[in-house]
Amino acid sequence: MANTTEIAEAAGVSQATVSRVINNQSGVAPETVQLVQEIIRRLGYRSRPRKTRRSKKTTERIKNVAVLLLDESCHRHPTLAMAKLRGVERALTAAGMNMILADVSSADVTLPVLERKELDGALLWGHRVPEGLMAKLQDVPTVWLSSHVSSGDMAISQGNAAVGRLACQHLLNRNFSRLCFLMIKSDHPGFSARGEGFGYAAHLAGKEIQRYCSDQQKPFEQLTSRELEEIAGPLVDQMLADKTRPIGLFLPDDQLTAAVYRRLQQANVKIGKEIEIISCNNEEPYLAGLHPRPATIDLGPELTGRRAVEQLLWSSQQSCADQRRVELVVEPILIEGESWPNSDP
Repeated sequence: MANTTEIAEAAGVSQATVSRVINNQSGVAPETVQLVQEIIRRLGYRSRPRKTRRSKKTTERIKNVAVLLLDESCHRHPTLAMAKLRGVERALTAAGMNMILADVSSADVTLPVLERKELDGALLWGHRVPEGLMAKLQDVPTVWLSSHVSSGDMAISQGNAAVGRLACQHLLNRNFSRLCFLMIKSDHPGFSARGEGFGYAAHLAGKEIQRYCSDQQKPFEQLTSRELEEIAGPLVDQMLADKTRPIGLFLPDDQLTAAVYRRLQQANVKIGKEIEIISCNNEEPYLAGLHPRPATIDLGPELTGRRAVEQLLWSSQQSCADQRRVELVVEPILIEGESWPNSDP
């Protein structure tokens, strides 16, 4: 059995001409076609097995990225959580990747795709990685979706100092001489970072802030709304014991702001006149019933989710030698509040 090279040599033509004749293509003179066909009949023809191209869709699995819930911190802020997850989901869908949502806060929870080494990236959401999990993620690109405490017990607070500075500037622009910061003990490292940013900005402006902080056993993340009000109440009373008014007050979380509003109204304090509040997170469920509605700071949760995916995809393309810790920061923006009516209620 001859191949096309041998047939071309016997007929005195090129291999391309032989190929055209075999595949019944035009562009070959009739007499040449007759000659090549005669030689094929005489010598026979052995075709080479074609290499079949396998579709990428059948040879490459769709990549999996997991959003790992390390603790219950996201449950405290459902509106914020949904916006952040929406950003993650849209960015992964655009990249043709699967999103897996997994609660790994319990030590006995297993993640099958991680055990099978089919996890191509992880987005971490919480304050600390449970013991043993980081070792399993050693070869998996990871990006944090939240402020956290690193393995070296170092707090990483994504953009929270900028939140505090923005809050301070908002109150300084309104000429408040008495600046206060009220905080509930929390596992969230961003709370204290917001206070530090607030205090530092005030210090640069030649002012000092007054701090009112709780020391209860249960952290903010585990408190019921009633417990939060009971803990915030004495702090508000302590702040009001100083008769100096007006007060410019920064609260690091909208849910805390709702609890403080209730106590201030019970004390007949005119919010917007005797005290002006700026909050953080821009969560509609906590702010909707507050009047006048306070200014708040939007952290851009959906944009944070999208940017985290982009950072993860970039990180997965880098060699081990090029890996560096990169902190993802989305610039916070101020959402103005309502003004108190000119006339007394």
